[in-house]
Amino acid sequence: MIRKCVFLSLITLGIIFISNPCFGATVGNPMDLDVPSRSALLRDQAVNQALNDYEQIIKVKASLDLEFVFDKKLNTTSEVTNAKIKGQWFMAKLGIDFFSRVEPYVKFGLADLNAKWRQNNADDIDVESGNGFAWGGGIKGIIIELEDMGLRLTGDVQYRTADLDAGDITRSGTTVVDSGADFNVEEWQAALVLSKKFELPLKWQSIFVVPYTGITVSDSTVDVKVKDPSLPGYDLSLFDANNKTAHGFLIGCDIMPSMTSSFIYSVELRLASETALTLGGALKF
Repeated sequence: MIRKCVFLSLITLGIIFISNPCFGATVGNPMDLDVPSRSALLRDQAVNQALNDYEQIIKVKASLDLEFVFDKKLNTTSEVTNAKIKGQWFMAKLGIDFFSRVEPYVKFGLADLNAKWRQNNADDIDVESGNGFAWGGGIKGIIIELEDMGLRLTGDVQYRTADLDAGDITRSGTTVVDSGADFNVEEWQAALVLSKKFELPLKWQSIFVVPYTGITVSDSTVDVKVKDPSLPGYDLSLFDANNKTAHGFLIGCDIMPSMTSSFIYSVELRLASETALTLGGALKF
C-alpha cells in the first residue's frame, strides 16, 4: 500500500515540481493491455459481483514516462543542413482500458528540447528551450491475438505537441537575444507491435515480463524561428522541419513484480527514425 501511495504522489508532484527533467513518443506501458491484472484501489476490498463485473469491463491506468531523445535528424529546405533535435520529455499518461482490448489515453507533462542546424552553409545555430508544457493523446488496441502461441499484435496511434520558449540561443558561438523566438514541436506516430507474456519463477514468487518489438511510422513538425538583432532582416529558421527518416523500430519490456501486482516497470528503446530511450511505470486503479 505504501508503494502505491508513493506512486500516486509522484504522478502529481512530478508534473508540478520537476524543473529539470531528463527527455520520441513511447509506445509501451504496457503492450499487453491486461497487465497489471489487479487494481490498486479494489484488490484489498470485498466488493459485490456488480463491481467485479465493472472492473472486468473498464480499467483506469496511470503511468509516468521519462523519455531521452538522444538524436533525431530533421529534413527541411536547402538553406538548412545538419538539422537535428534532442532532449527530454517527462510525461504522465491517463488511460481507460475497455475489455482489455482497447485503451484511449491522454498525455501531459514537460518538454526540454534542443535544436541545432547550419543556416545558409555559414552559421551554426543552437537553440535550447526551457521547460514547457506538453500534451497529447492516442489510442491503443489489440489487432490479433494468437492464444495458442501466447502472442499479441497491438496497434498504437498517437499525437503529441509542445509549445516552448526559446532559452539559450547562439549563432556560431555568439549569444543571440530574441525574446520573441518560437520553438514549437508536433509529433505523430503509428506503431505495430508484437508482444508475449512470460512467467519467470523465482524462489519467493514469480514475476512476469512482457517483451515486445515492432515497427513505427512517424513524422514531426519542428518550427524554430529566431531573429538576430545584429542582423536586421535575417531570419534564422528550421522552416517547419520534419523527420529525415519516417520509419523506425522499437524494442521494449514491461516487468510486473507478480501476477497480483497493480503496477509494472517498463523500458523501451527506439531506433532508426530516432535514437531514444524511455524509462517508466504504470499503475492500475
